[in-house]
Amino acid sequence: MSSHSLERGQERAALYALGALGADEHREFESHLRDGCEICAAEVRAFRAVTGELGLAARAQATSPELRARVIDRLQQAAGATEPRVVEKHGLRFVLAGYGEWQSSGAPGCSFKLLNDDAGRQYRTQLIRMDPGAVYPAHRHADVEEIYLLEGDLLVSGVVMHAGDYCRAELGSVHVGVRSDNGCLFIATFSARNERLAIE
Repeated sequence: MSSHSLERGQERAALYALGALGADEHREFESHLRDGCEICAAEVRAFRAVTGELGLAARAQATSPELRARVIDRLQQAAGATEPRVVEKHGLRFVLAGYGEWQSSGAPGCSFKLLNDDAGRQYRTQLIRMDPGAVYPAHRHADVEEIYLLEGDLLVSGVVMHAGDYCRAELGSVHVGVRSDNGCLFIATFSARNERLAIE
Protein backbone atom coordinates (compact mmCIF):
# COMPACT_ATOMS: atom_id res chain seq x y z
CA MET A 1 0.00 0.00 0.00
CA SER A 2 2.76 2.39 -0.98
CA SER A 3 0.50 4.79 -2.89
CA HIS A 4 -3.23 5.21 -2.83
CA SER A 5 -6.08 7.58 -3.44
CA LEU A 6 -7.45 9.80 -0.67
CA GLU A 7 -10.69 7.82 -0.80
CA ARG A 8 -8.82 4.53 -0.35
CA GLY A 9 -6.84 5.97 2.56
CA GLN A 10 -10.01 7.22 4.25
CA GLU A 11 -11.67 3.84 3.87
CA ARG A 12 -8.73 1.95 5.41
CA ALA A 13 -8.26 4.55 8.16
CA ALA A 14 -11.93 4.32 9.16
CA LEU A 15 -11.83 0.51 9.35
CA TYR A 16 -8.54 0.65 11.27
CA ALA A 17 -9.94 3.13 13.82
CA LEU A 18 -12.97 0.86 14.33
CA GLY A 19 -10.76 -2.22 14.73
CA ALA A 20 -12.56 -3.76 11.74
CA LEU A 21 -9.56 -4.68 9.55
CA GLY A 22 -8.56 -8.31 9.24
CA ALA A 23 -5.28 -9.35 10.87
CA ASP A 24 -3.25 -9.19 7.65
CA GLU A 25 -4.78 -5.88 6.56
CA HIS A 26 -4.23 -4.49 10.08
CA ARG A 27 -0.51 -5.35 9.98
CA GLU A 28 -0.19 -3.98 6.44
CA PHE A 29 -1.88 -0.70 7.37
CA GLU A 30 0.24 -0.24 10.51
CA SER A 31 3.36 -0.82 8.41
CA HIS A 32 2.06 1.81 6.00
CA LEU A 33 1.60 4.26 8.88
CA ARG A 34 5.13 3.54 10.14
CA ASP A 35 6.40 4.34 6.64
CA GLY A 36 5.20 7.89 7.29
CA CYS A 37 1.98 8.41 5.31
CA GLU A 38 0.76 11.70 6.79
CA ILE A 39 -2.56 11.53 4.92
CA CYS A 40 -3.52 8.19 6.53
CA ALA A 41 -2.15 9.23 9.94
CA ALA A 42 -4.32 12.37 9.88
CA GLU A 43 -7.37 10.33 8.84
CA VAL A 44 -6.78 7.83 11.66
CA ARG A 45 -6.55 10.66 14.21
CA ALA A 46 -9.79 12.16 12.92
CA PHE A 47 -11.66 8.85 12.92
CA ARG A 48 -10.38 7.92 16.40
CA ALA A 49 -11.77 11.17 17.76
CA VAL A 50 -15.16 10.05 16.47
CA THR A 51 -14.97 6.35 17.41
CA GLY A 52 -13.96 7.31 20.95
CA GLU A 53 -17.36 8.98 21.37
CA LEU A 54 -19.45 6.16 19.88
CA GLY A 55 -19.95 4.40 23.19
CA LEU A 56 -21.36 7.60 24.68
CA ALA A 57 -23.82 8.10 21.84
CA ALA A 58 -25.89 5.01 22.60
CA ARG A 59 -28.81 5.45 24.98
CA ALA A 60 -28.51 3.38 28.17
CA GLN A 61 -30.75 0.32 28.10
CA ALA A 62 -31.82 -1.81 31.04
CA THR A 63 -30.51 -5.37 30.80
CA SER A 64 -33.23 -7.99 30.72
CA PRO A 65 -33.16 -10.44 33.65
CA GLU A 66 -32.87 -13.33 31.18
CA LEU A 67 -29.77 -11.83 29.50
CA ARG A 68 -28.23 -11.01 32.87
CA ALA A 69 -28.81 -14.59 34.04
CA ARG A 70 -27.20 -16.00 30.88
CA VAL A 71 -24.15 -13.76 31.29
CA ILE A 72 -23.76 -14.76 34.95
CA ASP A 73 -24.10 -18.44 34.03
CA ARG A 74 -21.42 -18.09 31.34
CA LEU A 75 -19.03 -16.35 33.74
CA GLN A 76 -19.59 -18.99 36.38
CA GLN A 77 -19.02 -21.78 33.85
CA ALA A 78 -15.81 -20.10 32.68
CA ALA A 79 -14.68 -19.90 36.31
CA GLY A 80 -15.39 -23.60 36.78
CA ALA A 81 -18.50 -23.30 38.95
CA THR A 82 -20.52 -26.50 38.91
CA GLU A 83 -23.85 -24.72 39.27
CA PRO A 84 -25.05 -21.11 39.07
CA ARG A 85 -25.05 -19.22 42.38
CA VAL A 86 -27.37 -16.46 41.11
CA VAL A 87 -30.49 -17.34 39.16
CA GLU A 88 -32.69 -14.67 37.61
CA LYS A 89 -35.83 -15.51 35.65
CA HIS A 90 -39.41 -14.34 35.29
CA GLY A 91 -38.79 -11.34 37.55
CA LEU A 92 -37.29 -13.45 40.35
CA ARG A 93 -33.73 -13.26 41.69
CA PHE A 94 -32.25 -16.13 43.69
CA VAL A 95 -28.89 -15.72 45.42
CA LEU A 96 -27.82 -19.18 46.53
CA ALA A 97 -25.63 -20.05 49.49
CA GLY A 98 -21.94 -19.72 48.78
CA TYR A 99 -22.37 -16.87 46.28
CA GLY A 100 -19.72 -14.16 46.20
CA GLU A 101 -16.74 -13.25 48.32
CA TRP A 102 -16.78 -11.47 51.66
CA GLN A 103 -15.72 -7.83 51.22
CA SER A 104 -14.48 -5.37 53.81
CA SER A 105 -17.01 -2.72 54.82
CA GLY A 106 -14.23 -0.34 55.82
CA ALA A 107 -14.90 -0.90 59.52
CA PRO A 108 -12.50 -3.31 61.30
CA GLY A 109 -14.04 -6.76 61.79
CA CYS A 110 -17.06 -5.98 59.59
CA SER A 111 -17.53 -7.58 56.16
CA PHE A 112 -20.41 -8.11 53.74
CA LYS A 113 -21.73 -9.91 50.70
CA LEU A 114 -23.84 -7.85 48.32
CA LEU A 115 -27.11 -9.67 47.59
CA ASN A 116 -28.83 -6.94 45.59
CA ASP A 117 -28.07 -3.40 44.46
CA ASP A 118 -30.99 -1.29 43.28
CA ALA A 119 -29.02 1.46 41.52
CA GLY A 120 -32.17 3.43 40.66
CA ARG A 121 -33.26 3.74 44.30
CA GLN A 122 -29.67 3.62 45.64
CA TYR A 123 -30.88 0.84 47.92
CA ARG A 124 -28.93 -2.29 48.85
CA THR A 125 -29.46 -5.66 50.47
CA GLN A 126 -26.40 -7.16 52.13
CA LEU A 127 -25.44 -10.12 54.27
CA ILE A 128 -23.26 -8.59 56.99
CA ARG A 129 -20.83 -10.38 59.29
CA MET A 130 -19.28 -8.83 62.40
CA ASP A 131 -16.42 -10.47 64.29
CA PRO A 132 -16.48 -10.67 68.10
CA GLY A 133 -15.86 -7.18 69.52
CA ALA A 134 -16.41 -5.45 66.17
CA VAL A 135 -18.01 -2.00 66.15
CA TYR A 136 -19.98 -0.58 63.22
CA PRO A 137 -19.73 3.22 62.77
CA ALA A 138 -22.63 5.42 63.83
CA HIS A 139 -24.74 6.54 60.87
CA ARG A 140 -27.85 8.52 59.94
CA HIS A 141 -30.42 6.81 57.69
CA ALA A 142 -31.25 8.37 54.33
CA ASP A 143 -34.16 5.92 53.94
CA VAL A 144 -35.76 3.09 55.89
CA GLU A 145 -33.22 0.52 57.07
CA GLU A 146 -34.14 -3.01 58.13
CA ILE A 147 -32.01 -5.55 59.98
CA TYR A 148 -32.82 -9.21 60.61
CA LEU A 149 -30.35 -11.01 62.87
CA LEU A 150 -29.54 -14.58 61.79
CA GLU A 151 -26.82 -15.54 64.26
CA GLY A 152 -25.08 -14.19 67.35
CA ASP A 153 -25.72 -10.94 69.22
CA LEU A 154 -25.88 -7.33 68.11
CA LEU A 155 -26.15 -4.25 70.29
CA VAL A 156 -27.96 -1.44 68.45
CA SER A 157 -28.63 1.89 70.18
CA GLY A 158 -28.73 0.26 73.61
CA VAL A 159 -30.91 -2.73 72.62
CA VAL A 160 -29.34 -6.22 72.53
CA MET A 161 -30.60 -8.26 69.57
CA HIS A 162 -30.37 -12.05 69.27
CA ALA A 163 -30.97 -14.50 66.42
CA GLY A 164 -34.49 -13.98 65.05
CA ASP A 165 -34.76 -10.34 66.18
CA TYR A 166 -35.65 -7.55 63.75
CA CYS A 167 -34.99 -3.79 63.73
CA ARG A 168 -36.53 -1.13 61.48
CA ALA A 169 -34.97 2.33 61.41
CA GLU A 170 -36.94 5.22 59.90
CA LEU A 171 -35.60 7.87 57.53
CA GLY A 172 -33.53 10.42 59.48
CA SER A 173 -33.01 8.19 62.52
CA VAL A 174 -29.52 7.45 63.82
CA HIS A 175 -27.85 4.15 64.75
CA VAL A 176 -25.21 4.53 67.45
CA GLY A 177 -23.35 2.02 69.60
CA VAL A 178 -23.63 -0.78 67.03
CA ARG A 179 -21.38 -3.63 68.14
CA SER A 180 -21.26 -7.38 68.61
CA ASP A 181 -19.66 -8.95 71.68
CA ASN A 182 -19.64 -12.51 70.34
CA GLY A 183 -19.90 -11.95 66.61
CA CYS A 184 -23.01 -12.02 64.44
CA LEU A 185 -24.52 -12.46 60.99
CA PHE A 186 -27.48 -10.45 59.74
CA ILE A 187 -29.31 -9.28 56.63
CA ALA A 188 -29.68 -5.53 56.15
CA THR A 189 -31.56 -3.47 53.57
CA PHE A 190 -30.53 0.17 53.53
CA SER A 191 -29.88 3.30 51.51
CA ALA A 192 -26.48 3.67 49.86
CA ARG A 193 -26.80 7.36 50.81
CA ASN A 194 -26.59 6.74 54.57
CA GLU A 195 -24.35 9.28 56.31
CA ARG A 196 -21.57 8.07 58.60
CA LEU A 197 -21.26 10.15 61.77
CA ALA A 198 -18.18 10.97 63.85
CA ILE A 199 -19.76 9.74 67.09
CA GLU A 200 -19.90 6.38 68.86
